[in-house]
Amino acid sequence: MTNSKHLTPYVTEVLCASKGNGKAITMKRVLLIGGSGMLGSNIMVSNSAFELYPTYLRNRIAHPRASQLDISDRDSVLKRVEVIQPEVIVHAGGMTKPTACEKEPALAHKVNVEGAAHLVEAAKGVGARFIFLSSDLVFDGSAERYDEDSPTHPLSVYGHNKVEGEERVRTGSDDFAIVRTTVMYGWSSRYTESMAEWVLRGLQESRERRPEPFGLAQDRPVEGLSMYHDQYRQFIFINDLVAAIFELIEMEDPSNETIHVAGPELLSRYEFAQRLARTFGLPEANIRSTPFDSVPQATFTPKRLGLDTTKAARILRTPIRGVDDGLRALVALAEEGYRERFNRFF
Repeated sequence: MTNSKHLTPYVTEVLCASKGNGKAITMKRVLLIGGSGMLGSNIMVSNSAFELYPTYLRNRIAHPRASQLDISDRDSVLKRVEVIQPEVIVHAGGMTKPTACEKEPALAHKVNVEGAAHLVEAAKGVGARFIFLSSDLVFDGSAERYDEDSPTHPLSVYGHNKVEGEERVRTGSDDFAIVRTTVMYGWSSRYTESMAEWVLRGLQESRERRPEPFGLAQDRPVEGLSMYHDQYRQFIFINDLVAAIFELIEMEDPSNETIHVAGPELLSRYEFAQRLARTFGLPEANIRSTPFDSVPQATFTPKRLGLDTTKAARILRTPIRGVDDGLRALVALAEEGYRERFNRFF
């Protein structure tokens, strides 16, 4: 079992409380939309405090309370929520890849906007709190930093979907929290790949294979890993985001807030990769710097997105770690067997 010391203090507190003190504990019933995704899978393997009902669309979950659910199907959503009677719905699903949304905008709207509206309607029908995962991509990057009251101006189909989804939540729910976050890094299931895992795989493929810890390899470089030196985000350690969501589930009154939950540092993807290489003891020389303008995504993705996280620091107990501390925790969790937890469900 994973040692809890590398999780956030809030998650450690929840884990300890969930073990009980000889008294009966009533666990909140939580419907998790997108249980097989990157965030959803980490919620699943970190959970021991809630009666969790995860859903999936294509990637099956081996969990006794898991079910397949197409959120674009209103009747299916209403029926499923009526059966489960959740106290909280966490919406971490949908079409989450911006490039895919650009290619199929009608489908993206059906899933990301109409699907969110169906879930909001269902949540209100059973009196459930609704926690909606949104994105920093609701902004265009023209400002130095954005707080929760800054005007939105998305460049992408995905960003527009999130703006519309947020509006459906605000107008349709009486008890909600909208969490705008950013690029996540951490361990994930076989169905997904975080920023950190993608970089590690790239570094592995640039070297001659030989078994090493974390599934890495060492020895002769064959090809470098290209990373953007001029695209900046506030990368967040996924376990910290999970802890923030757990806190919002438990919170007596989230006051229908929009909250920016992101890392404290604005870094380029190139800088992130360098820090990861140093943390894992891999040569930085295998990482090449490349301009963001060289890829098609640059036409609909801001180069720089800074979120003001003052509100989150004020209302949440969860500390959000900087990249160096997050990467060290990533190593420690792997050493403690955290990655094997995913095998139970995926």
